[in-house]
Amino acid sequence: MDTKTLEWNGPDLLDLAEVRRGDGDVLALDASGGISCIDLRAMSVVALGKIDLPTPEVGNSGAYGLVSRWRLHASADGAFAAVVFDGGTTGFVVDLENFAVTMALNGGDYHEDTVPFSACFLSLDGKAVLVHRTDWNRLDASDPRTGELLTPRGPTRYENDQCPAHYLDYFHGRLCASPSGARLFDDGWVWSPVAIPMIFDAATWLTSNVWESEDGPSLRRLAQRDDWNVPACWIDDERIVLGGMEDWDDEEGQPIPAPPGVRIIDLRDPADTPGRTLAMSAAPQALFSDGHSLFAFDGRDTSTWSMRTDACLKVFEGFAASHHHARRKELLELTARRIRILALE
Repeated sequence: MDTKTLEWNGPDLLDLAEVRRGDGDVLALDASGGISCIDLRAMSVVALGKIDLPTPEVGNSGAYGLVSRWRLHASADGAFAAVVFDGGTTGFVVDLENFAVTMALNGGDYHEDTVPFSACFLSLDGKAVLVHRTDWNRLDASDPRTGELLTPRGPTRYENDQCPAHYLDYFHGRLCASPSGARLFDDGWVWSPVAIPMIFDAATWLTSNVWESEDGPSLRRLAQRDDWNVPACWIDDERIVLGGMEDWDDEEGQPIPAPPGVRIIDLRDPADTPGRTLAMSAAPQALFSDGHSLFAFDGRDTSTWSMRTDACLKVFEGFAASHHHARRKELLELTARRIRILALE
């Protein structure tokens, strides 16, 4: 296994986000609120600036499979960053050109400790758009330059005990855009609680139907399961991988036990098609794909799986993949004091 290591001398590293900038390939967030740009070829670091990170109240870290933590999201061109607190209500958007905070984010304070702070960047007509949770059951899109709301619509919560039109009884969770940004994966839950991972057409939502995220024709439930906050990743715009192979017993109202592995769902198949399963020796804790292979970190090692044959092709022993750099075709292992880089080709 051929890896490179970038030793980190600043405050502890918290998260990374892939970008394409003139001064580097990855943005890094550290514990002081510093955001830096790293050139993975030259192994050089440029400090961009620092924001004040408040100390959020953490009431239930580790419950529901969620680790409460600051997380970094970035627009593809690296012009904007969103720093949000998983399991909390707080976030910020930073214009990195002049390092100015352009938005203060609030994800709502109703069971916010059960889910990551829903946030991701998309591109609309070549411009960056931030998708973010503004209430437990509402997603919005905003212009990160100005904070302008791009998805204005009527009420999405009860008012005077009246249920509004398009009401969505759903706790939004982690968001993950498909490779083209056309679709959004939402790993959320409903009472009692039950996990209901869903996808919807982001392009339609942003251009023609502002209610697409609530009840639009493209909204599709992918599964019903006991747990949310499980690993998932897109293979391409039509296929998505969900950690876990269990099915749901409607009569008993509980999952059917299954060995560790993943479920691969092809969105071109009918909605009631369960997808194919791929058994693994240990439950994956992180999943990534380059469109051809699946990379799974199981808590100790990272393995490569063929999406054509479902065979395990290689095991990188002792490599804890935490991020995938799609453009550079590399897996990254992030710890507080270093970044290990594993080339996939």
